[in-house]
Amino acid sequence: MRILLCVTAGVALAATSAAVLAFKEGPLPNMTGGFGDQTCRLCHFDDDLNAPGGSLTLDGVPATYTPGRRYEITVRIARAEIVRGGFEIAARFASGPQAGRQGGTWHIDAPRLQTVTSQTDPSLVFVQHTTAGTDASTPGSVTWTFAWTAPVSDAPVQFNVAANAANDDASPLGDFIYVSEKTARPQ
Repeated sequence: MRILLCVTAGVALAATSAAVLAFKEGPLPNMTGGFGDQTCRLCHFDDDLNAPGGSLTLDGVPATYTPGRRYEITVRIARAEIVRGGFEIAARFASGPQAGRQGGTWHIDAPRLQTVTSQTDPSLVFVQHTTAGTDASTPGSVTWTFAWTAPVSDAPVQFNVAANAANDDASPLGDFIYVSEKTARPQ
């Protein structure tokens, strides 16, 4: 009985460690917290969402967008003790017949970033970090910049982002998850 218990615990620990390490390469799709999605708290669960002492900023999202125009978007997660950081963002139509579907096009050109496709809607694309993009090169924060081209549409676009201020201990504990949302309306 004791051997079986140790083997079972060892297998569970190995599976958990492998899953946690895999997220340094980027989270699962649909972890932005918008439109009923989960957040990174699905796996990093011991601290409150948007806990005091840290912040998540989303800059560059226009209040009103010009269809077809390209905008530079910056995501920044900050917390004094951050060692690594990660994020995932989506841009979806906020209302109308396309509500919840991809709103615009992402452009990335850095090895710190990647796009991933939703497992539930292949038209929905997320931008997220890669392993190379998780280091807190500036003490206390991690920043990512990429571009978004606004859709040719008359519907508002909702941006949802979730980010992890991580302690890099290869466990889901001691990390802080933050979420933010902004909406860009068509001109």
